Amino acid sequence: MRIVEKVLYGFGGLLALILLFIAICHYNPELAVRIGVDLRAEAGEHRVNDVAAVNTTVTLGTLPAAQNTRTQNDSTLTGTAAPAGNTRTVDDDAQGKLKVPGKVAGLSGYIPVKATGTEISQNKADEIAKELSKGETGSSLTFDSEIYPYYAIINETQRAVYRQIYANANAQNKHFAPVEDITANDLKNAFTSVVNDHPELFWVDTAFRYQYTPKGSVADITLVFNVTANNLESSKAEFEAGAKRIIDETYGSYTDYDKERIAHDALISKVKYDANAPMNQSAYSALVYGRTVCAGYARGLQYVLQQLDIPCYYVTGYAGEHHAWNIVKLSDGYYNVDSTWDDTDPNTYDYFNCSDEDYASHHVRRDLAIYLPACNGNRYSGLEVNPSVTPPTTTTPPTSTNTNTNTNTTTTTTTTTPSNNTTTDQSTATNTDSITVVTVRGGGDENYIDNVTDYFNACFDAMIDRDDEVITFDLIITDKKLWNNIYKAYDKGDCQEGYIDRYLVEKHKNACSMWVEAVPRTDGSYLLRHRAVIS
Repeated sequence: MRIVEKVLYGFGGLLALILLFIAICHYNPELAVRIGVDLRAEAGEHRVNDVAAVNTTVTLGTLPAAQNTRTQNDSTLTGTAAPAGNTRTVDDDAQGKLKVPGKVAGLSGYIPVKATGTEISQNKADEIAKELSKGETGSSLTFDSEIYPYYAIINETQRAVYRQIYANANAQNKHFAPVEDITANDLKNAFTSVVNDHPELFWVDTAFRYQYTPKGSVADITLVFNVTANNLESSKAEFEAGAKRIIDETYGSYTDYDKERIAHDALISKVKYDANAPMNQSAYSALVYGRTVCAGYARGLQYVLQQLDIPCYYVTGYAGEHHAWNIVKLSDGYYNVDSTWDDTDPNTYDYFNCSDEDYASHHVRRDLAIYLPACNGNRYSGLEVNPSVTPPTTTTPPTSTNTNTNTNTTTTTTTTTPSNNTTTDQSTATNTDSITVVTVRGGGDENYIDNVTDYFNACFDAMIDRDDEVITFDLIITDKKLWNNIYKAYDKGDCQEGYIDRYLVEKHKNACSMWVEAVPRTDGSYLLRHRAVIS
């Protein structure tokens, strides 16, 4: 009986507490709203984002923080299937496993976007809504997704605020009310997308302020401008002049690759890494001051290539520290470019036009950048030779896989540049004493190959009687002019018809990835070293 009484007393006490809580909420509705928001947020922490296909769990409403590239079916941001990409993921301690080369350690300096929010009452928010203008809405603006990928990544609400932020930045309106009911996280995505897509907005700092209600809705937005906004027309003129000095060096170049390479070289020759440079998160610091950190290098190259109509994206992530670099689109796909890490003494091409696989050990994408295209291009990778006092060394080419078995099998070909980047003095030239040269049918003096047709035949002869997965062989050609013609043949794909298709058909193989290196010799001839990967 006493047990029953205790149960009843306990139940009565609990009921009394519930009634008291209901009464308090009735007279203080804002408290009830805040409790509801907190409970929903807590529940959301255990939700799984749309990237579950790659076993990535994130907080509801936020972006994954540790994925290298997006998945093919990822619709987290836009609600539509994103373009196919690499599905490799990076675990939480991936940054601790990165191996940053000592030569470039510390060459970073990117500062993530800073959003400062202040909570206000609903009544205060209502007052702001009545008094504060939305400024420029940007409702008529459109943005090409090939040039401005972050705009394409985000959802419709974020896009509306993106357009508004862009329009108000150009109009130099700092303070305005959002055109859409938007949360703090969505606002940050929209703002980040604007500054990542538009390096020309150099007067806009990568920071902003906002006020929000207990329900989580943003009431107002305040942009932060730097000192260049005080005399913007003059600052723009200096900015354009700095970009033009680099663009002018690309005149006479016809391919996007040539323009990209020249712009890369010109940028790192005119810019010095300086962690204390003013405005170092902007393209202005690189193109006008000539001193910057990784963010300035990346935004500077982005702007120059945009002016050359070459898609170039700003990438943020981790490389020993917070870091920024670029993705560039060329005819066969996308490439990573880190001009900051190439700006060493001497300058290099170590981080120029690299694949995601090449970057995997030292670069990890973060935040919105994980949704940028995967970098799998290979036609324009490894074409440049670093300045050196010794002949270039062989590197392993990317493996090409093709499931076709007919004569139209695609061939991936990688070659080094013609010899204008290779030293030709007596100390660096190569003799035949240390190499094994394939006997050539036809050919010029001393069996040196003297035309492209004989070169194709020699390559075919060197490969046809071998069944190895990796085939290496050396050939000698007469001079630099012939090497230039051979180089062009690879660049145009003529080598496929010249000998590779014949080889694949006769050997019943699927694909061939060919790597060629040209080394000058003391007599003016060239040694061509070949490495073919067969599948």
